[in-house]
Amino acid sequence: LRLRYSQSDSSKLSVRLRPAFAQNPRSFIAASVLLVASGTVWAYYRSPSRDEEMKADRYRPFHISNSKLLTADAALIGIDVSLPALEPVDSPFYIESVYVKHPAVQIERPYTPLSSITPPQGPKDPTDRTEDKSTIELLVKRYQDGDMSTYLHHIKTPGNQLEIRGPVPTWWYPKGEIDELVFIAAGTGITPAIQLLRRTFQPLSPQTPVGLPNFQLIYLARSLESAYLLDEIQSYQSAYPESMNFKLLVADQASNQVSSKLIDKVGRLELSDIRKWVGSNNSNKKKMIIVCGPDSLICAVAGCKGPGYNSQGDIGGMLKTLGYSSDQVVKL
Repeated sequence: LRLRYSQSDSSKLSVRLRPAFAQNPRSFIAASVLLVASGTVWAYYRSPSRDEEMKADRYRPFHISNSKLLTADAALIGIDVSLPALEPVDSPFYIESVYVKHPAVQIERPYTPLSSITPPQGPKDPTDRTEDKSTIELLVKRYQDGDMSTYLHHIKTPGNQLEIRGPVPTWWYPKGEIDELVFIAAGTGITPAIQLLRRTFQPLSPQTPVGLPNFQLIYLARSLESAYLLDEIQSYQSAYPESMNFKLLVADQASNQVSSKLIDKVGRLELSDIRKWVGSNNSNKKKMIIVCGPDSLICAVAGCKGPGYNSQGDIGGMLKTLGYSSDQVVKL
């Protein structure tokens, strides 16, 4: 079958089509409205604010924008995300996490971004980098038997995608109800402390630390080189000497003798250290202690966690010896 086409056929076809819409303009208008409405619905559901934004209860794919090795087995991974409108939280004492999914083995793991995702209440400071919510940073240490950490180090090349959900609150406390906040951290357990420090100090100028509690940070690292984000921590201590107190313990000082002045102790954290730096429980002072790190540290300092998911377990360890109760201690 062969179809023949000529210019005259085209003119006849166009003449036949015009009267159909000309005779019934309402049908043309209705068809146009339907087409526009369909396009609007498609655009609505394809909009990043609907389909591609981060959600706490559903995984979304997001691109890795940058990565940087801090040590041979620890990396900072930046991920570009689209965020929904989040209600501000009226407290600096707020920690939140995101969950990352491993597509091959169907597991998820929580990671604490270095900066808060949910904004604090109050006017935004244009110079505050915590207000730039287009990229979140995760500090990830690779473990030999860690499926997720190995996967993240393998896929950390910019342009690759990660499936993420969040933000999910990890811990919070009402504003103005803490006189002293103590954070005892080891390894990558420093990330919740960094998030708290950024949320507490970055929106302020050094001249106006009004109403801040005393912030005590005790950081345990294997070596000076593996004390992550040390420069940033020390910058807060320099800017807010009346509000921020920092102690660094390392297991091995031999790797960098020149910078030994940065180290407060070489060796393990002991009861005498906590008694000297934190003190015994004083009922006249509202004190909260957060412990974050490997299970061995948590058990020794505050007692082991319970068997259930996110179970705090009973108070124990050094803090129990010093008279602290379970409502004064948080294990992350």
